[in-house]
Amino acid sequence: MPTRYELIHHSVNMRKRFSLIAGVVILILGFMWLWKSENSPWYKHSQSKVNLPCDTLRIAGIRVDTLVVDSARIQNDDEIGSVFTSLGLPYSLVQFIVDQPDSIFNVRRLQSGQRYWTARDSASGRVHFWIFEKNRIESLILDLRDSLPRLSTHRKPVITRNRQLVGVIESSLFQSVTDARAGQELAMALAGIFDWTVDFFQIQKGDRYRVYYTEQLVDSIPYGTAQIIVAEFIASNKTHTAIRFQNGYFDAQGQSMKRRYLKAPLDYARISSGFSTSRMHPVLRYIRPHLGVDYAAPKGTPVRAVGEGQILEAGYRGGNGNFVKIKHSRDHTTGYLHLSRIASGIRRGSRVLQGQVIGYVGSTGLSTGPHLCFRFWNRGVQVNPRKLQGPQPEPMKARDLPAFKALRDSVMRSLPAWSSPDQAPKNIKPS
Repeated sequence: MPTRYELIHHSVNMRKRFSLIAGVVILILGFMWLWKSENSPWYKHSQSKVNLPCDTLRIAGIRVDTLVVDSARIQNDDEIGSVFTSLGLPYSLVQFIVDQPDSIFNVRRLQSGQRYWTARDSASGRVHFWIFEKNRIESLILDLRDSLPRLSTHRKPVITRNRQLVGVIESSLFQSVTDARAGQELAMALAGIFDWTVDFFQIQKGDRYRVYYTEQLVDSIPYGTAQIIVAEFIASNKTHTAIRFQNGYFDAQGQSMKRRYLKAPLDYARISSGFSTSRMHPVLRYIRPHLGVDYAAPKGTPVRAVGEGQILEAGYRGGNGNFVKIKHSRDHTTGYLHLSRIASGIRRGSRVLQGQVIGYVGSTGLSTGPHLCFRFWNRGVQVNPRKLQGPQPEPMKARDLPAFKALRDSVMRSLPAWSSPDQAPKNIKPS
């Protein structure tokens, strides 16, 4: 039988052993809690600080240099509820955002790639701000520092400047403009202005252009569509001039740049074969007249009506494939062949507007690959649409001519000289 001393000694040993086991258990639980915390959404977001440049102390006007900032982007399947849940924000804030007018925040218009920031207190991890970038100019700020959330909007300053650009075509207008670091928006604007007078599928190496325009910048980067004040385009040794006056563009004589017919039924593509009265048909493999112009373009490229008119035919017709035929006047009719499909609402008897999409490029019928065959009939005879001279527009009203001529003489002096092609755009003061 153990003595009293042995019992006491055994009791002390048991207490030591229990304390050791308890300590180990507490230590294990502590490690498990830390591991769980580090893998929780809250921990991830609170510790993922954005490395901002030294001079970037504000986001949407909010000082963030003392806060822990996490940046993320909207994903394809994201909703505002899932975004807030991942940030550890309560559902009441989701309802607060949803209840806002669409002009402030439209939850149905979340787009993949839109950026947002979460700014937290560095000590407590509590969210102080949620900042959502609606577009390059405007951001929404959700202020959570107080018990009641507050919404505000921040707008970045927009800088407007006038610029000059002169260029020479090497391969395409798009390539020339972007090589000059002027942006595709300017190329699109130029193409839109000269859409009725220049066939951009026929432009050749050495054709030239010069332009005086206004652009807007946000964060020193061009924003929106450039507004062209005056431009000149020399294509096949013919000079085309466009001057902005009132709400449109006019040539140097004061005639509207808009014509009855667009120069091409596509915005941009590569012509795969020109007009010819003797061409080896790619499928039938014998010589037959090709009374039209083929525009090679990816399947699904929108095809537009070159002029206003009435649909004579819209459907499938043998070797023409899906086919649309439009009567524009007593003398003129156009045809659009090999479409992958015909646009909704395009049916026999319906009216179409100039530039309206009537179908999409395809390879139906006798065709070896996606392209559009465009045909033009003048008094029932097929003619080369690229050589057709449409009717001239009505002249400018006599009362507007003096003001137009004064503006023309002024802005023409703002165009850059032809002597220095392919230069980067120059900033200049308004004339």
